[in-house]
Amino acid sequence: MSREEQVTSTIDLCISTFGNIDVIVNNAGLMTFKRIEDQTADDWVRILSVDLLGAFFFTKQAFLKMKRGGSIINISSIHAIETTPLVAPYAAAKTALLSLTRSAGLEGKAKGIRVNAILPGAIDTPMLRDNPNIVTGVEKVDPADTGRPEDLVGAVGFLASKEASFVQGAMIRIDGGRLDRL
Repeated sequence: MSREEQVTSTIDLCISTFGNIDVIVNNAGLMTFKRIEDQTADDWVRILSVDLLGAFFFTKQAFLKMKRGGSIINISSIHAIETTPLVAPYAAAKTALLSLTRSAGLEGKAKGIRVNAILPGAIDTPMLRDNPNIVTGVEKVDPADTGRPEDLVGAVGFLASKEASFVQGAMIRIDGGRLDRL
């Protein structure tokens, strides 16, 4: 994700294997847990490279090689709207991903490529389970506020489908209402 040449070769392999590329879901996420004063430039670059630049590299390749009717779906986070301590680079990257979604949505329209975002809340993945804020109890997540990866499938499927042909630059929150309670 964080190396443009690898993204380019991945897209080229998909096109040579399948003939074209119709949908890209930018779902990579890297998160560290440090106080701002303990973070380094390398911490920020590593997270921004995966969480933001990777999506940019895939979007760029899509704009160069995807046919009309294609769809790009960026998986951001509710951390783009409301966040918690110790995750500043992740929150910043996911906020910037929303900005990329808006800009790419504007530019993609002329190319016939839709660009939208999903903002998941707490999803039961290793990233959530291993989160030191959760493990130590600094952040509490009610099990009723925790979704499963499968809870995102319907929205991803819709945004990838022809039924979403008029959806451009949208940001769909899928968090079980958690953001409303933060």
